[in-house]
Amino acid sequence: MSSATPFDTSLIPDRSLQAVVQYPVRLLGFWSAIVLPFVILSLIVAGVAQQSPTLLAGLLAANIAGLVLGKDYNR
Repeated sequence: MSSATPFDTSLIPDRSLQAVVQYPVRLLGFWSAIVLPFVILSLIVAGVAQQSPTLLAGLLAANIAGLVLGKDYNR
């Protein structure tokens, strides 16, 4: 019979919560910083940015956040 309990932490790899959360945040930040400029450019060309400047401002803020969060991705 096994001595392992359902809450046995010895089976969990030694990774901190920061390391577990950091990778997906950097991944999303990196790829959003790559994709969002194309979305913003297409909205400007289509004229949607003139109709909804708050949308453009939000996408620009998201792009800047993506640049900051994704700067150390895959290092």
